[in-house]
Amino acid sequence: MILFTANFKKAPFPVLFLLTFLILLGLSSCSGVGQAGRSSFTPIRPDPTFTPTGEASGLNVAPTSVVPAQVAVSTYTQPDNRFRVDYPANWQTFERPDGVVFVDPGDQAGYSVLFSDVGQSYSEEELNQYLVTFVVENFLDEKSGFSAISQATQADGSVVAQFSSLDPNLGPAINEIRVRQEDSIVFVLLISATEEQWQISKSRLQDLADTFTPVDTSPMVQATPTEEPIWLLIGSTTNQFGFLYPSNWIIFEQDEDTVRVGMEDYDVTFEGSVTDWGEATGDLQEVAEETVQVYVDELSKEYEGVQSRPAAEFPLGQVNGATIDFLYTTGDGTAMAGSIIAAASEDKIYRTVFTAPAQLYEGALGWFNPMHKSFKILPEDEVIFPGEQGQN
Repeated sequence: MILFTANFKKAPFPVLFLLTFLILLGLSSCSGVGQAGRSSFTPIRPDPTFTPTGEASGLNVAPTSVVPAQVAVSTYTQPDNRFRVDYPANWQTFERPDGVVFVDPGDQAGYSVLFSDVGQSYSEEELNQYLVTFVVENFLDEKSGFSAISQATQADGSVVAQFSSLDPNLGPAINEIRVRQEDSIVFVLLISATEEQWQISKSRLQDLADTFTPVDTSPMVQATPTEEPIWLLIGSTTNQFGFLYPSNWIIFEQDEDTVRVGMEDYDVTFEGSVTDWGEATGDLQEVAEETVQVYVDELSKEYEGVQSRPAAEFPLGQVNGATIDFLYTTGDGTAMAGSIIAAASEDKIYRTVFTAPAQLYEGALGWFNPMHKSFKILPEDEVIFPGEQGQN
């Protein structure tokens, strides 16, 4: 798993940057450090003139590396002398104002180097958040098939993570992203290959990536520190669960079993919670469906005319659960929309509830969806039991 850390009441805990995020509506305006000068890109470009070989052509031919030993290696130097990096001489080169993309002639692999002046020096945590935002913006949508593999910080301070995804042209692919800062310039180096080619060419692709060398790291014209919010990690004080939330949101509540955050001025809230179920046996799906229905029933006691859909299966954390969408009107006449999602795991029930004014709800999904999808149920050995808070 990719381990994104945040300090709670004990050592940093692991939170999985996980599963397939839904399309992040409006995320570009509400997330990520270092947005300046960065745009979406496709690391592997489909080539309509390419003729498949091997199994793709029905031939029983063993696959060969996309970096053959007999192919010469050339050195690419960015026109403004920002960096240099080696690449196979027979690969295609696509220059961009903010970097370069190299693509294997068979479109089975590629790697990119992008750079941006963020106007300030990032801490290790901020650089990690930059990586998170980059992956969210460029790889996570409803069809991405995203799955985290690993993450580590290197001796030079760069953050390296691996993840798998489903490329619309290539099928299953493996990706490695490296984020490194020199002065105020942040460099992103991304390697991508089909799953088959990753197994064959991984070490050679990484060797090429290792040749990356920053050269001119002087400030770019008109570079200013970003003021945009970033995605932060929060969890219960007992470390029973955690999720990501935008840094410009307010923390309304954070204790051993509940975390509630939101935008006070807009009446937008997201809440994660855990309660004891008290039973070790039973149908977990039925428990989840009963939990969400009870929530809506209680809502109906507080507000008149509550509308809701039937309970439907929906994942929460690493387990399957149930959800109900609902609509109600407050005493002052404000129409509110929301969703309750619950899942039972072992002897506990986990919930997320998010609400927003009905007129803002569709736009608010740009925050709610990644927050829900980042929700992680922590393993039992990560839980801090009452009385342990404050211990190291």
